[in-house]
Amino acid sequence: MTTKPNFVLLSENNTYYVEYLIGHLVLANSITEAVIFESQSQALKFQKYLYKHCSVRFSVNTFIA
Repeated sequence: MTTKPNFVLLSENNTYYVEYLIGHLVLANSITEAVIFESQSQALKFQKYLYKHCSVRFSVNTFIA
């Protein structure tokens, strides 16, 4: 059985993207709190959006549950 990978966003400060709501970026130290993206393209879109609006760099990382 093949498990399809999911993706999370990890900042340069080793914190995970949790949410961005009304101009407020929420990050967490724990991967269990991170938003899990089902597609790499969706994660990449959020990565670019967050850099544009928050000036925070994220890497897109594979997450296998």
